[in-house]
Amino acid sequence: MKKISTLLFVVISLGASAQKTLVHYWNFNPVITATAPTGDTALAKNPTISLVNGASLKYEGSYTDLVTDAGDTTNLRIAETDPTLEMSFRCRSPYGPLTMNLPTTGYQNIVVKYGLFRSGSGSAFNTVTYTTDGLTWDSVGLKITDGAIATTTGLGSYSVNALASPLDLITLDFTNIPAANNNPNFKIRITYNTAAAGNNRYDNLSLDGDPTTLPLSLQSFSGSIVNNQVSLNWNTLNEVNAKSFSIESSTNKISFTSLGVVSAKNIVGLNAYSFQTNAPSATTYYRLKITDKNGTVSYSSIVVLSTAYAKAISVFPNPAVNSITLSHGQAAICATVKVINAIGQVVATTSVLKGATQTTLDVSRLAKGSYIVSFVNNGKTETTQLVK
Repeated sequence: MKKISTLLFVVISLGASAQKTLVHYWNFNPVITATAPTGDTALAKNPTISLVNGASLKYEGSYTDLVTDAGDTTNLRIAETDPTLEMSFRCRSPYGPLTMNLPTTGYQNIVVKYGLFRSGSGSAFNTVTYTTDGLTWDSVGLKITDGAIATTTGLGSYSVNALASPLDLITLDFTNIPAANNNPNFKIRITYNTAAAGNNRYDNLSLDGDPTTLPLSLQSFSGSIVNNQVSLNWNTLNEVNAKSFSIESSTNKISFTSLGVVSAKNIVGLNAYSFQTNAPSATTYYRLKITDKNGTVSYSSIVVLSTAYAKAISVFPNPAVNSITLSHGQAAICATVKVINAIGQVVATTSVLKGATQTTLDVSRLAKGSYIVSFVNNGKTETTQLVK
């Protein structure tokens, strides 16, 4: 006779809309971009300023340096490492193009923003083009908003009005350009209306996008106790951005302790997981802590397992061929028998007549393998194993 215990089967779905993500960012402070020189005494010809995620800037004009921008925080997306520095990237004349290499791999609905101002003789009219193949440059579909003028679409040009802080906030909206999405070759180029004198200065350059993959969806989470072992099973969809699952338990439903961690498979489609641990001596609450690659954390619903309701149920024949008969305690109204496969899916179910102590169930269509048979009666669940 097998030892039987409570099983609570839970099916949940954790749907959530994707949040806009900061993909690339420069504040141009030396602690962030130490390769760039500071001030007129350390000028740079055609510098390239890089980020670890593949983004880079390259200016092909006379030279560049970093200068104080009077503490402006236009388009400040994250906290400055050192707010006392407040540097901006100064492009000096004669002007050459400023090219921004901004891979968008894994992201869509792209928006680029930066703060900008100029000297009195600096370029007051700039033109933006983009490329999605590294060969062809144009402004088709690009939507530009200068903080001081009306939005323009497809023209690629804007005025530089600010001569000091606060800077103009320039927004380049690529959300209507599908080719800009999920593109490792995406680049932006800025050209200028003068090559004679002055400068343009940039601060807090950012690229935002929405993840192209859907957030992880937990399809089911279930648990059972068989032969003094807890078996927890769960299914997921769309876990391209998932990192890990931490299995947690609690005896008071308040303080949870990690029992172990299972790495995410990150395979498109349905993924099945299982975790085993020793059976508890008291009623225990189990949940999953789901961590994404970007550090976002979410939790599953709770599965409750206990040996307090153990009863003697049995199934025969076992192994089964076409049908099984389950012997159980006297059934109350709405009692059911379910057969659950190894990944927590209910593959067969039947209602139990009130007062019955045996129930027959057709399993002829089930594939060969191991299953759990559960008897749900009057709010309590008893389980036993079945082999097909």
